Amino acid sequence: MSILITGATGLLGRAIYAQCQAQFPTLDIIGTGFSRAQAPLVQLDLNDAAAVRAFFAKYQPSVVIHAAAERKPDVCENDPEQTLALNVETSRLLAELCHEQQSRLFFISTDYVFDGKNAPYAENATPNPLNFYGKSKMMAEQAIVAINPSHTIIRVPVLYGEVEYLAESAVTVIAQQIQQNPQSSHDHWAVRYPTHVADVAQTIADLIALPAAQSAGIFHVSDSQAMTKYDMACVIAAALGQNASSLVAVPEPTQSAARPYNCALKDTRLKQLGIVHSRKFDVAIQQIITRS
Repeated sequence: MSILITGATGLLGRAIYAQCQAQFPTLDIIGTGFSRAQAPLVQLDLNDAAAVRAFFAKYQPSVVIHAAAERKPDVCENDPEQTLALNVETSRLLAELCHEQQSRLFFISTDYVFDGKNAPYAENATPNPLNFYGKSKMMAEQAIVAINPSHTIIRVPVLYGEVEYLAESAVTVIAQQIQQNPQSSHDHWAVRYPTHVADVAQTIADLIALPAAQSAGIFHVSDSQAMTKYDMACVIAAALGQNASSLVAVPEPTQSAARPYNCALKDTRLKQLGIVHSRKFDVAIQQIITRS
């Protein structure tokens, strides 16, 4: 048995790769990336369907965790063709290959499949994305379910964790912004639920350890601390030893791609399984910033 992780060079992918190595030491853990892939990770262009098919035939993974994606909403809005290719068509192909070889697929989706008007959202809530990123993830979910409803869809909110550089995540980039400008402005409108990638990785590993029937369908993985980016900035400023009172709260959305107001995810199914991993944001973010 082997586990294949796409996007293993990314923030979440690295955490999943490390967790799978720790939790499944007897299995072959195969991580792929593209421009940043270095041994032991394998370079794979997910936009090259023939290369993906050949890779799949060579390694024949029993489990595939598809963490690679274009996640920046503004980038997705400005390049819909590339977004569809990576976020939708690659996901469809992997779902087909997994179905053909009877492999388990774990697809990483997003809370942005919802419009943020009726939070909290249960796993069976009807998606209604506001931006193209959310729409592409919804389309990928639909394609995967159409191929095999037993595949697993993991929806997550904004993520943070151990970064290679501060701008790598939408959370830790706030530290960079504060360092560059102690009077920087931050969104104080959208409500978010920052979740540590290590907790998501642990959750996915726990689901892999279950029988396939128990891990089928949609799962929501989210911490429960509601924060705007301004709230996060205040915590991060304190971690940096700076005065949070100098920060500017922006009470309305400013990004080019529409963001939902509140996409709180209810993790009902995980709680029923007894799978709950979380941590305090202020403690975790200070540890990350201190090491960055």
